Amino acid sequence: MPVRAFDFRRTNAGEDRALWTVNGRPFDPRTDLAAPRLGTVERWRFSSDFHHPVHVHLAQFQVAARGGRPPAASDAGWKDTVDVRPYEVVEVLVRFAGYRGRYMLHCHNLEHEDMAMMGNFRVV
Repeated sequence: MPVRAFDFRRTNAGEDRALWTVNGRPFDPRTDLAAPRLGTVERWRFSSDFHHPVHVHLAQFQVAARGGRPPAASDAGWKDTVDVRPYEVVEVLVRFAGYRGRYMLHCHNLEHEDMAMMGNFRVV
């Protein structure tokens, strides 16, 4: 099973300027961060320096671990958004069962979303 890591954090861009990034990069609409295959399941690891509710478009997942421990009762069931707390790692099993195409994952904090804390992935 493929494992992918997505780190959501504030990154120093110099000159007293900071950006909300995924894997240290600002959003680039031309770049895909992952290319999972339709009909597969992948383990995705979300890490954070701040509270980030991470939302994955058009793919459902189940929380497999939170901070290296079994998920909490509130993590049960199929999700499309997971709460990632500061300095926490949440592992999810993402199912790509819908359609091929380009989708997005992003932080659902409105201010972070407005500042493009997001990335594309392409289901192939």
